[in-house]
Amino acid sequence: MAVCLIIGSGISGLLSASELLASGYRVVVLDKGGIAKESSWAGGGILSPLYPWRYPDPVTKLARWSQAAYRELALGLTVSGGVDPEWTQNGMLMLDTGEREAAAAWAARFGYRLESLDAVGTHGCEPVLASGWSDALWMPDV
Repeated sequence: MAVCLIIGSGISGLLSASELLASGYRVVVLDKGGIAKESSWAGGGILSPLYPWRYPDPVTKLARWSQAAYRELALGLTVSGGVDPEWTQNGMLMLDTGEREAAAAWAARFGYRLESLDAVGTHGCEPVLASGWSDALWMPDV
């Protein structure tokens, strides 16, 4: 039986190992540090660029697919691995709103819900936010 060697125990390495194991391969995972301590930790499970309308369409398509698949992936990891990855869908609040038109056009083109918030809505969305923010863009489904 073939043995697959995976270098890196981040989310990509561990998911690759999981798929290979499910396909009947023996797998060895090596990492110089701890599990999910490098880029997996730094990414924090974020599945969307902060200003997604600034990126090429293929990035949006990949992010959209990932966002749709993530809930099922998290549930599967909890059931099969016994460890809850603690996934929550929190939405994305953007305080730098200088590109409202571009953001709205992008959201309409790709079917994302994008809300324009005033100061009351912004602080209702994020109550511990420092004062002084008069508006924001909110993507609740991210």
